[in-house]
Order: sequence, then C-alpha cells, then structure tokens
Amino acid sequence: MADVSTLGRDKKSPNSLYDKCLTSLVNYLQQKSKRKINKYDVRSLPDCILMDVYFRMLEEKRLCILGAELSELEIFERLLRFSGAQLRLLQCFQAVIEHGSKLSTELSLAYLARCNQSNRPRNSLIHLGLRLGGFLNEAGWYAEAQRVLLRCQDLCQAQPQTTYYKRLTLECCHRLLNTQSVYCCFPAAAETYKLALKLLGLPEDTKAQIPQGPIAIAETCSKALQTDGDDNERLDEYTEEDNCCTGERVWGMSSLLARLCKEISGLFFVRCDYSAAYSWGMRALSLLTPDTPPKITIEVLRACGTACVVKRRFRSAGLLVRQAVALARQAFGPHHPRYADALLDYGFYLLNIDSITHSVQVYEEALTTLRRVFGRSSLHVATAQEDLAYALYVLEYSSGRFYKARDHAERAIRIIENLVPPDHLLLASAKRVKALILEEIALDTPAGQDMREPSLLEESEALHKAALDLSMMAFGEKNVQTAKHYGNLGRLYQSMQKFQDAETMHLKAIAIKEELLGAEDYEVGLSVGHLASLYNYHMNQHTAAEKLYLRSINISLKLFGERYSGLEYDYRGLVHVFTQLKRHDRAQHYNALLQHWHDLREQSKAEQQPSIGDEEVIPLEELREKLFKAC
Repeated sequence: MADVSTLGRDKKSPNSLYDKCLTSLVNYLQQKSKRKINKYDVRSLPDCILMDVYFRMLEEKRLCILGAELSELEIFERLLRFSGAQLRLLQCFQAVIEHGSKLSTELSLAYLARCNQSNRPRNSLIHLGLRLGGFLNEAGWYAEAQRVLLRCQDLCQAQPQTTYYKRLTLECCHRLLNTQSVYCCFPAAAETYKLALKLLGLPEDTKAQIPQGPIAIAETCSKALQTDGDDNERLDEYTEEDNCCTGERVWGMSSLLARLCKEISGLFFVRCDYSAAYSWGMRALSLLTPDTPPKITIEVLRACGTACVVKRRFRSAGLLVRQAVALARQAFGPHHPRYADALLDYGFYLLNIDSITHSVQVYEEALTTLRRVFGRSSLHVATAQEDLAYALYVLEYSSGRFYKARDHAERAIRIIENLVPPDHLLLASAKRVKALILEEIALDTPAGQDMREPSLLEESEALHKAALDLSMMAFGEKNVQTAKHYGNLGRLYQSMQKFQDAETMHLKAIAIKEELLGAEDYEVGLSVGHLASLYNYHMNQHTAAEKLYLRSINISLKLFGERYSGLEYDYRGLVHVFTQLKRHDRAQHYNALLQHWHDLREQSKAEQQPSIGDEEVIPLEELREKLFKAC
C-alpha cells in the first residue's frame, strides 16, 4: 500500500481526500489554538503525516501555531529522526523564524536544559545533539549549532573513552569543524582540529605530512557511523557493545574519516592556507568508495574542487565541481539547498576561469533555489547574494552598469548585519564587494553631474578599512585576505589621487602574496598589474610600469591563456607606456595584440557554453583516472 503522505503530495491529485483532510485538520487546529489545546490531538499521528500537517500549516501561513509546535524539543526530535522530512522541515523552520520566532535559540536552550537533567540517558542526548546540531548548522544558525555540538561533545568526553564514544566525539568534531569554519570561529576551530587529530592518533603538525595509508587508532570499530539524511536512524542501532572490538583496527576508507578530512580541508581553505586545504581535500577524495553516501561524496568533491581552483589546477577543478553538481542534482533534485551549494562552487570555478557570463547565470540559479528554501533572511542567501554581486561587478566592469551588483551587495550586508555581531568577519567580504562597486560608480560618474561622488569614494574607503580591520583581527597581516584588502585600498587611493598611499598598499599586497602564494600566482599578477597602472598613469614611472605589465601578462598567459579578460588592461597600459616613451613600434605591437585579443573574445562569446544540468555523473574510478591525467 502506498504511503498516505506520498499520495497527499501527488501533484496529479491536488484535491484528493488526503489533501482536503490536511487542510481541514489545520483549520481545526487553528480554531482550537484560540481555546485550550490538547497537544496530543496531532502528535499521536505517524511521523510522515505529522510532517505533512506541519508543512500544510506553512502553506496556509499558520505560522504562529506552527512555531508553537516546532518549539517543543520532543516534537522537533521526532521530525529530525524522520528521514523524509529534512527539506520541508528546513522550510518550516526558516519561515517561522522570519515570522519573528526565536526558534533556533529556543531549541538550543531546550537541549541544554535537557542535558542538565540527571535522569536523561546520555546516549539519547548525544544522538539528539548530533542531529539537532547538524540541522542548525545546515539551516545556517551557526552560533546555536556550535552551542549544541559543544555540549554534545562534552557529553561524549565525559563517558568512558571506549571506541564507541571516541567515534561519537569524532562525529561531533566534523560537525563542529564545519560550523566553526563557516562562522569564522577560528580559535575554537583550532581546538576542535587538535581534538580530532588526537582521536585519530595523529600529531598536531600533520598538515605538513598527511599519512597516505589507513589511519589506525587503538580499539577502533571498522564500520563508520552514518548520521545524516536517510541514515539518521542508524545512530540508535549502534550500542557500545556492538561497536567495541579487541585489538587494533583501522578506520580505512570510512565515510566518517572522509568527512573529517573534508572539514579540515575547509578550515584551512577559509584561513587561506590553500596548500593544506588541497592536501586534506585530496586525502578525503582518496577515502571515497562507490558505496559512500552521495551527500558525503558531494561534500568531498566540492572541497577538492574549490581547493583546486585556488591552487590554479583548473582542469582538475572543472572535473570535480561539475561532478559535484551532477551528483547533487541526481541525488537531491534541482530545488535542494545542497544542489544550490554545489552551484555556488561551480560559479566560483567559472568566475576564476574567466567564464563570467556563465558564472552569473549559475549564481542566479543558486540564489533562486536558496531563497525558495530559506526565504530572504538567511546567511545562506546572503552568501549567494554577495557572490552574485561580485560576479556582476566583474561582468559589468567595462560597461559601468553596477546598480544590480550594488543592490545584491547591499542586501547581503543588511542580512548579515541582522544576524551576526557588528565586528563579525562575515561582514568583511560583503563590505569589500560593495566598496569595489561604489568606487567604480564614483569613477564612472561624469564630473559635475552628481555631487555625491566624493561621498561614494569616502564610503568606499570606510568599507575597505572596516574589512581590513576585521581581517587583521581574524588572520593577522600575513594572510591572503589581508593582502587583498591592502590591494583594494591601493586601487581606491589611486582613484582618490593619494598616490603615495596607493603605492604603499600595493607593495604590501604584493609582498604578502608572494610570500604566501609564490611569485607566479594569479593574485600576485593582479596586484602587480594594479601597481603598474599606478606608475603608468599617475606617477610617470613608465619604465617600472613596463616591467610590471610584462610580468602580469606572463602570469595571465600561463594560467588562463590569451583570451583572458584581464589582458585588456595590461595591453592598453603598455600602449600608453610606449607612447609616452616615444617607442611607437612597441606601441603598435601591443595595439595589434589588443586587437587580436578582441577578436578572440568575440569568438569566445560565439562559442556555446554548457547549460546547467548537462553535467553527467561518472563512476568514481573514472573520475580518479581523469584527475590523474589532468594533473
């Protein structure tokens, strides 16, 4: 017999008896909410039907009663355990919060209160903490997720340190690493990282030499706990007796270890230690098997793909991010946030390989999907809007049509400011994007047409300085993000005709990037080109500018080829340099190169870009073979 909840959601029978019953029940509950409610009226229903009732409350905009129901931890725990509820539960959860509820805080505090009750079984509390913390993390409520997971971790460590509880502690660790990395809690993430390494029996300096064989620890069970999505129920199937065994065993290719390596890769990525991020990502990839759950495989592919992008391994990055998109679409469908997350990484890849128009299209689809699930007041949505704003800024750099980009940047900032403390690092990147946009709007405004031009440049400076201060607090000066902020200030000071200040900022950016990334990295080439522009157009140091332009061009050609968009500004710069130096033959040479570049760009526009959804899932071993050939 078909499941009644499935029948009720059949698009071919929107007016089915089950559908009408749901609506009538919701109306009945709404009426009873005005009087004394018997809370067992609905809660005696099976989980599948209960979730349908709550989702119908969302559809009917009965958000007050829905919020009251979801705020009870006992009910929320039931829904977390029901494997078919996750996406709809995310939508209900976020809608209630946007309606004015403090649901994330209420649930996290209810969990902490339950943990303080001495009569509660420890195992059930740990399992609930893993589920609730993981859900809050996926919903984008990172502070509350961290609070729950830290308490859950404490419960694990307070138990006898058998294999069973060590594994549950590692389950806490990989969730905490994700939460703390995304929410920029770097000191706390460093402690979680150390704990994970200790449990795995690895030294703290492991990032310098990651073991390539199976990672062994004493008294380890060979079967990994699966605790997400459709496998949530497995947590309760394992007992300490089931999981303990004598002698030394290995984690081998377990999904848990793959996720830990992936989260460690993510931590190093957000801290801009790209070599370590790449190493840990590749280690995670090596641990995947054809039996690894799709969610974990997608996470690992995404982490490896973005690490390959920043390491400028573009062929490998393309294989990985396209595979992640294809698998996410196959496993979760085109309207799931996990598919949208994969699209964001795909957009990041496309932006970095100079496929700007396609990148914007991908970012727009991702934003649409995330808004459908999380509404308009979520950190997930803010991140997508910021990414789209920057892609639009790059796309419209030559046209000067920045108002759409500005709107997305300002929306991102408003969302983030409403959800995090005013000195939070998440604001730095969004402010940087808006500052870049305002600077270009100011420069494109004809003199005398808009008296707001000086204020735009001043606002841009304030945003850049605020972003730099946040980066310095989080990372210190020797960090790629800090160097980027120096470079942005250098460009701004050039626009404000503060040329000595601009030179100082550019030189700082170049020195830091060279030290951290090497002399031939894209970021170095970008800053070198900006300094060349300063010397060329404003400081009359044309010989120095020539050398810098040639260095920037060599880096661009090596990484991206002769169609790269940034070559336009270097070629134009050299035409100006050689014109000023009266070397007209060289000026004509670069004019010809500039025209050839224009022809190549027109050919690129005419070429058919792959459509979103054309990606195909390929077997894991085939993917590994292609990656080996791409390296």
